[in-house]
Amino acid sequence: SIEEALDAHPLSSNSYVVLVTRNIKVDQAALKRLLPTPAAYIGVMGSRRRWAETQKLLLADGVAETDLARIHSPIGLELHAETPEEIAVSIMAEIIRLRRGGVAEKQGK
Repeated sequence: SIEEALDAHPLSSNSYVVLVTRNIKVDQAALKRLLPTPAAYIGVMGSRRRWAETQKLLLADGVAETDLARIHSPIGLELHAETPEEIAVSIMAEIIRLRRGGVAEKQGK
């Protein structure tokens, strides 16, 4: 489970986390666990609509809007990626950009 993975791998300011699930409730639970960590990057795969739904759930669950600002979604640079491999490259490109001091693209983030 995600909880077990987080317990087994403590996060630091050098940690970059990408959630890729098919379940908003799983995302919600994982994000609540991730937000208090010092992780440098927290990203959630999904559409703008799914991210809007996830935000509503988190806000209703008591998560502050300032905490939501730490979360990147949708994730990845806009490369018009289509295949899983291309999508993975776009996500890693975004992480590298941020790690090297760049800013995230505004894709509804």
